[in-house]
Amino acid sequence: MVANVENTMRIVCVSLFCRHLKNIFRFTCKYKEKVIYLQYIYRKMISYKYKLYRTDKTKHLDRLLREGAFVWNHALAIQKRYYHLYHRYASAVNMQKHFSKRYKFVLLHSQSTQEIIQRLDMAYRRFFDHLAKRPPKFKNASDFCSVVFKQGGYALNGNELVVNKLKKRYRFSLSREYDGKIKRLTIKRNHIGEYFIVMCIDREAERYGKTHDGASVGIDFGLKKYMTMSDGTEVDNPQFLKSDLAELRHRSRNLSKCAKGSNNRKRKRLELDRLYNGISNKRNDFQWKLAHGLCRKYDNIFVEDLNLSGMSRRWGRKMSDLAHGDFVLKLEYVASKYGCTVHKIDRFFPSSRLCTCGYKNDKLTLIDREWTCPACGQTHQRDLFAAQNILRQGIAELGSGSKSPRHSPRRSHAIHPRISSLQG
Repeated sequence: MVANVENTMRIVCVSLFCRHLKNIFRFTCKYKEKVIYLQYIYRKMISYKYKLYRTDKTKHLDRLLREGAFVWNHALAIQKRYYHLYHRYASAVNMQKHFSKRYKFVLLHSQSTQEIIQRLDMAYRRFFDHLAKRPPKFKNASDFCSVVFKQGGYALNGNELVVNKLKKRYRFSLSREYDGKIKRLTIKRNHIGEYFIVMCIDREAERYGKTHDGASVGIDFGLKKYMTMSDGTEVDNPQFLKSDLAELRHRSRNLSKCAKGSNNRKRKRLELDRLYNGISNKRNDFQWKLAHGLCRKYDNIFVEDLNLSGMSRRWGRKMSDLAHGDFVLKLEYVASKYGCTVHKIDRFFPSSRLCTCGYKNDKLTLIDREWTCPACGQTHQRDLFAAQNILRQGIAELGSGSKSPRHSPRRSHAIHPRISSLQG
């Protein structure tokens, strides 16, 4: 009798465990399907960004963002209180029902409120999936910088945007025509108080025609030279930050002399932020133009998978000014439009130390710009030879069909580097 009971309990436990594994598998598959679907949606959508003209009516947009900050902070407070009482988090659906019953916002559209709650829920999910270092936190009104309209709440008439609840018209710079169905519209504010609208349109991104025939190039990034290519071409370091460093120090000193909380300090802070924003715009313009120029000329582009965090700890401001990591992201995006291939070489590949004869110079330092191989007697110019070695290694890896062992791309080439910033 006892043995029969034990066998029955074992069967029940095994069945429950199998059912639990089945539910986990279903949830995992559903989660993966959702991620794949979102990636597909992003690949099928293109974003347009336009700058709003600053007028006296811009203060109403500030009020709109303050209401969005209230929704975020209040929803976060409810989540913390709910977890303290029940040791679990409330679902986004229940939070949306709570807000729809309790609050009627003066300026904020109902779908915008739902989107902010979904944004908070996604922030929690990213934290629990170990994709974010810390859980979401409360935000000041000045830190909350975007409101999303999905299907309603606004109207577009040429270069005019009408926000229904504000009952105001805002003109924007129509730098290029948009074509397609608008799926979502985002009003964004940057750190210097400028407003932009970002339209996500249900249309596949444009593809550029190839003007080259299988040409390949290896690129070696440097400190004195921005890059050196395997064909001997060198790109000088523009040094955007260094050129304005004296003006940055001057404005920083003026800011430190102002009393905290005064209007004069706010004005000096804005002047400093505008200078930093100008430097960033010049750097982005340089990188986008360089990426387009490379993709027009070459079919296969090989770069090193650099340890940027370690290089930043050693060279600090110089590496931040160069921004090689941002350039590679832009290059990958532009290459997806041209149909080019951007291949990363393993960071531990000795590109500047390995001679063509097989000899490895372990004694090479950064001071040595040229070196002679003791085995074959060849003299190598360090940066040019490194780019040529990167080219040879990349062709060998592509020919064998293997990838660099330490290369794992963090985002798809078809996704714009700025799409992640649309969430504010």
